[in-house]
Amino acid sequence: MAGRDYARKPAAAFRDEAAGLTDRQAVFYRNLISIASALKSGDIPVDFETRDGTRCYLDRGCIKIAEHAGFISALADDANGTVSTIRLAWAVGG
Repeated sequence: MAGRDYARKPAAAFRDEAAGLTDRQAVFYRNLISIASALKSGDIPVDFETRDGTRCYLDRGCIKIAEHAGFISALADDANGTVSTIRLAWAVGG
C-alpha cells in the first residue's frame, strides 16, 4: 500500500544493483504478469488504486532489479520528470 510519504521518483533515483532471482523477485514478476494480463497491456503503472480504493505502488527495488534482468524495458521519465509506468520487455497478448 502507498503511504503518505510516497511520491514518484525520476529514473535516476532507482539505484538497486543487479541481483539473482529471489523468491521475492519471482513473486514480483508473477504480479507484473498478472497486472499486464488484467490490463491487456505491457505498460504497467507504478502506482494505482485497487477497486476498494486502496492506494498501492510497485516496489522500486524490484523494479530496478527487473530492469537489470531485462524483464522490463529501460526506465524512463515521463513529461513530469518521474517514472509513472514501466513496460514489460515483451509483447502482451490479448
